[in-house]
Amino acid sequence: METADFDVASFENAAQTEEDKKLLVKFFVKPRPDNAATLKEGRPIFKDVEYIDIRIPGDRTGGVSRPASHQDKLRFAPHYTAFKQRIEMPLEGTPLVEWPLITRSLAEELAFHNVKTVEHLSTMSDTHSGKFMGLNALKAKALKWLEQAGEEAKVHELQGQIFERDERIAHQGMQIDALQKQMTQLLAEKEPAAKTPEWPSGHQMPAPAPDANAPSLSSELDENDAEVPAEPEPETKAAAPAKKTRRRRKAAVKEDGTVQVDK
Repeated sequence: METADFDVASFENAAQTEEDKKLLVKFFVKPRPDNAATLKEGRPIFKDVEYIDIRIPGDRTGGVSRPASHQDKLRFAPHYTAFKQRIEMPLEGTPLVEWPLITRSLAEELAFHNVKTVEHLSTMSDTHSGKFMGLNALKAKALKWLEQAGEEAKVHELQGQIFERDERIAHQGMQIDALQKQMTQLLAEKEPAAKTPEWPSGHQMPAPAPDANAPSLSSELDENDAEVPAEPEPETKAAAPAKKTRRRRKAAVKEDGTVQVDK
């Protein structure tokens, strides 16, 4: 009996595609706070993020609504393509609807004229801002607000740098203290201090035993005395006078009977 070969992955993908057709899928853009940019700029910064909303027909509580992932865009490609064809580019900055110095109705009116962020308002030309009553004054407020926010951002950045520096210095100080303690402990283990034995009160500590190899005091004295040479005694006798020697003369008798004496 022959068996049919099939790709399990293909079967699962096909089944998933059929089930996805039953879902209500919608992509949309939602502004989300950008914490990193807000901390850097010193003012609330929002960033448009693409979201996906998935609902199950007949179920009021089911479904999800979350930022769209790359897998969502591939899985629901037809829905995402239709979404991209009818929306504009995402915006970055502080939305006018989140700015406390403007009313909601005016923010929506300016959004209709493609002015959706505080940055857009601050860069509007006088020709376009003059079409709205009081918008030039609001534009000046936007410029001042952005400038103050930038100064506050610099202050916050400097404070953050100072805090990081203090934390780093404190950490280094702790490391130095720990190394000093370790060094002291190693030195103490290497060269332990000599301890003097404690004796009960009323008892005298015994004298140390003599060393048999050590020379005695008397022998040291004898050796010291032997090493010193004796001084010669002074002579008291007078020197003996020198003796006079007399030369003996030789005499010889000649043939004629005379005697000859040598001088």
